[in-house]
Amino acid sequence: EIPEQFCYLFFGSWLQGEPTEDRKNVGGLIKVFLETFKNKKHKPALILKTSIGSCSIPNKEKLLNKIDQIRQTVNSKDLPNIYLFHGEISEFEVNELYNHPKVKAMVSLTRGEGYGKPLIEFTQSKKPLIVSGWSGHLDYCNPEFTTLLPGALTPIHPSAQVKDMLIEGSQWFSVDLGHAGGVLKDCFENYPKYEVNGKRLGFYCKENFNQDKVKEQLGKVLDDNVKLPYRISLPLLRKV
Repeated sequence: EIPEQFCYLFFGSWLQGEPTEDRKNVGGLIKVFLETFKNKKHKPALILKTSIGSCSIPNKEKLLNKIDQIRQTVNSKDLPNIYLFHGEISEFEVNELYNHPKVKAMVSLTRGEGYGKPLIEFTQSKKPLIVSGWSGHLDYCNPEFTTLLPGALTPIHPSAQVKDMLIEGSQWFSVDLGHAGGVLKDCFENYPKYEVNGKRLGFYCKENFNQDKVKEQLGKVLDDNVKLPYRISLPLLRKV
């Protein structure tokens, strides 16, 4: 039902912090998306598959209010559309969302990830990935095939600090929002050159981050570090 034929997708939780200070940087993404495409004749859309801790109706209203709060900071009445995809969905529906023909790229301005599961899942749609050039997802985001956004380490905002986890004095990554806006605009206007890299990244991740590779690497770690004092030989069992 979304009329736009070109949609960016963000997939992840909207964590604590002032509107543009959360760890996933959802607020920053919304801000740069609105500023980049305001007053344009042709606009893409932004789909947010997100929540704040639960999928309740009050949670949904809180999210809509946060989005509206950011919209009000943009000096224009001609803004691109943002769609909130809220509620629990099955793995099948997640797959449908990733592969929907109107979803053209996944974007994340995250300030820090342990791994970034939705990001590597999305690579199998063979579509472009636009993401912060820092943190755990760089394990599989080959810079040759991924659009990595530059930025700098900055102090964690007090509103986003979490006791014993995100502590005062720590730093995380803040994307250069001006550069990010330029990339979003270029991807929208010159999609084919990004599309090629999306396909290459999908193939790279499938070949290098599959179950057989995990088994192979885990086996090597065990062989190198766990030495059994003797070999155990168990008798063969007769067929029943």
